[in-house]
Amino acid sequence: MSEDELGESIKFEAEQYIPFDIEDVNLDFQILGLADKANMMDVVIVAAKKDKINEYVTVAKEAGLSPVIVDVDAFALENMYELNYEVKQDENVAIVNIGASMININILKGGGSVFTRDSAVGGNLHTEALQKEFTISYASAEKLKQEGSMEGISKEDVAAALTSASEDIIAEISRSFDYFRDTTNYENINEILLCGGGALTEGFVSMLAEKSGINVRMVEPLKNIHVPDSFDREYLSKVEPVISVAVGLALRSLGDK
Repeated sequence: MSEDELGESIKFEAEQYIPFDIEDVNLDFQILGLADKANMMDVVIVAAKKDKINEYVTVAKEAGLSPVIVDVDAFALENMYELNYEVKQDENVAIVNIGASMININILKGGGSVFTRDSAVGGNLHTEALQKEFTISYASAEKLKQEGSMEGISKEDVAAALTSASEDIIAEISRSFDYFRDTTNYENINEILLCGGGALTEGFVSMLAEKSGINVRMVEPLKNIHVPDSFDREYLSKVEPVISVAVGLALRSLGDK
């Protein structure tokens, strides 16, 4: 089909894959190319619930902004990667974004997405573990997570609580990787690029590398972006792992795909 023809039938075709009423979601798609089977195409379909989109749009408008593009975290990460890293056609690279309450995983093969998955866990597990272990408030636990110790609580005890939560997060990431391998005849993942606030927890990078057996490094979303000297470099270095999705979204322009 041409893109126009596909646009007319995509709503009908997509219904079988979407666990919501088709009238409650906004749909978009992109033709990736011809499939291995004759007279077939590979197509990416993206669906998002209308009420969720409206929530984001409302917040943006109340902040005085005019939203023109809505994107998916996993694809924003892919755009960020394309700008900053050399694409190796024979390698699978997993971009793992650990937010407060969500993990976004996008596995790229030759620079193109072949697997995406979101998991409803994240860095909040670290905060909750500290709250429970030391009977402190959420705000105090967040501060403790960032600073590593506080009066009456040793670094060793904090590290032990964080390690336990990190193991749970890594187990969730590993399940996604196993599912990818199961559905792709056990293809290897050559590298993990890690981002998001949850990835900044002390010891997390080395623990993920050890548990997964895969080389892990932090993402550099500003690697190929010119940053004016007037910007606070020290501050940027602290927040850089957290802004990967925002950078990918900022690379979009109205009308592109």
